[in-house]
Amino acid sequence: AVVYAGQAHSEMLPNGRRKGFFIGDGTGVGKGREIASILWDNWNQGRRKAVWVSQNSPLMKDAERDIKGIGWDAGLLFDIGKAKLQAGIQQKEGIGFIGYGTLRSKKIIEGKEISRLNQLVDWFGKDYDGVIVFDESHNMGNALPVKGQRGTTKPSATALAGVELQKLLPQARIVYVSATGATE
Repeated sequence: AVVYAGQAHSEMLPNGRRKGFFIGDGTGVGKGREIASILWDNWNQGRRKAVWVSQNSPLMKDAERDIKGIGWDAGLLFDIGKAKLQAGIQQKEGIGFIGYGTLRSKKIIEGKEISRLNQLVDWFGKDYDGVIVFDESHNMGNALPVKGQRGTTKPSATALAGVELQKLLPQARIVYVSATGATE
């Protein structure tokens, strides 16, 4: 997975965006350790900022376990949700962990909309070419309106936040991870 992700990420698409990589291994195969290994490989190549997006913040303990499990430093992992929106992310480098619900969160402070999404982009910088992992990426389903028998369903805020993050950082090395990636 690490080699294949690296090969995919070395390619640019005709639209100028970097090619992504999908891991669709089943439950219990070790996707968390694959993620940790991809992050470590990129760290060793000088990309010292990354984000691990997952189902929710309590899964950060699993991420710590997986990082330790491959022999790397779990102290590099930090909870983005603990950073104040108006203060920004203070870490100079590391692996930010964030749940999908937190990623899509926004607040109006002094008449200005502040979001976790923009906080991440500010931390990375517009030319960011490091790793963004969408663990449990099936949570980003429903990014488009879907016309059904009972009408049209709106896109989900979670999906839209994930898509927007990718649009804002076209050089990022995207990794999608899901044991249930192909349901429809």
